[in-house]
Amino acid sequence: MAGNRDRRAAKQRRRDAKRGHAPEAAARPTDPGLPPESLQALLRRAAADLAEGDDAALTELRHVLAEHLARRRERVLAACDAVTAGVVVPGDVVPGDVDGALAAALAAGGTVSSWAEHEGARTEEAAVAAVRMLAASGLDLDNG
Repeated sequence: MAGNRDRRAAKQRRRDAKRGHAPEAAARPTDPGLPPESLQALLRRAAADLAEGDDAALTELRHVLAEHLARRRERVLAACDAVTAGVVVPGDVVPGDVDGALAAALAAGGTVSSWAEHEGARTEEAAVAAVRMLAASGLDLDNG
C-alpha cells in the first residue's frame, strides 16, 4: 500500500506531465562519472607528479579510481589509451614486471585496454601501469 508521500509525489508527477514539465530525473545526468577529458587530465597529472618524485600520486589515483570509477572500466581504459597514444616506450623498463608487459604491448602497437584484457589486469592496475609509462616516457604532461 502506498503511503501519503508516495501518493502526493505521484499526483505532482501527473500535474507536471500535464503542464509539460520534464521530470527531475531526466534533468540529472544518467552517468555521474568523470568525463573523458577530466579522466585523461587526472591520469596526466598523476604521471607528472610521479615523474617529479611524488610517490603519493599513485595512492591518490587509486583512491579516485576506487571511489568514482569502480564500474566504468571501459571509460578508464579508453582514457588510458588516449593518454598513452604518443608514448615512446623507455628502454630501461624491466620486461618481467607489469610495466614491462605493458611496455612490450605498447611497443608492439597495442593499447592499454588490449593489454589489460589479454593479461586480465584489473582497471586499477592498468591505470597505474599507464601512469607509470607516461611518467617514464618524458612527454610534456602538462599540455595533453
